[in-house]
Amino acid sequence: MSTGSQFRNGIETFFEKNTFETVMPMSPLMFAEEFIGAGHTAGIPAAGTPSAGYPWVKKIVGAGLPTVALAPNASGGQVQLALTATSEQQDAVLYWNDNLAIDVTKGTVWEARAALSVPPSAAGVQMVMGLAAAWINGPDNNVKYLEFGCTANNNLLLRSQDGVTQNSIAASNAGSAITLDTNFHIFRFNCADVTDIGFYFDGNRVNPTGSIAFAATGANAILQPYIAVYKTISTGLATLLVDKVDLWSNR
Repeated sequence: MSTGSQFRNGIETFFEKNTFETVMPMSPLMFAEEFIGAGHTAGIPAAGTPSAGYPWVKKIVGAGLPTVALAPNASGGQVQLALTATSEQQDAVLYWNDNLAIDVTKGTVWEARAALSVPPSAAGVQMVMGLAAAWINGPDNNVKYLEFGCTANNNLLLRSQDGVTQNSIAASNAGSAITLDTNFHIFRFNCADVTDIGFYFDGNRVNPTGSIAFAATGANAILQPYIAVYKTISTGLATLLVDKVDLWSNR
């Protein structure tokens, strides 16, 4: 490992030079989740019944049964979200039980290390991860969000909804669309300038300047971490492995 540092949003941030993974932001507000320890092996509680001292819950829609669970004995600690082949609508979500606490207007940075180990296999299947408002049936129906996404063509998508403007644009590096493979990658977005939110994939910015903004303010700009695999009625599959989720911002 080779560590460097730079200032982002006025915050000194240390990062791994080879992978561009952030290893320590010197920030007033920090949340770091590695999915390591006995609190995770006890099982992720269901939505509506959170466990004291544990930030996450899982929302399961479908009788199939989709799952959100710790990946056993996975290197570095990982959580797995998976759909099944049952022909039905399914949703498998990891989130903060609709406890909205992250203010996008405070220079928030969201970063995850994740792998789409089973890419969306059919139309109507999608993966999303980032920040969102309270859970609602279907990620596209959420009233506010900033997210990475992927559908059945495997292209990485950059998604936003601020209550007025909805975006879903293809991530691009050097003019070429980014197609997700099944390996782990570093996903990050930076809200230092809410009129120009930067999305990054393995250290490279992948959206044009000014292409994504977030105009919501006040209570409407306060979101929660939100990670999901979802499908409309089909036999389609998708599995997402998440190794870490980091958040930091000013107060």
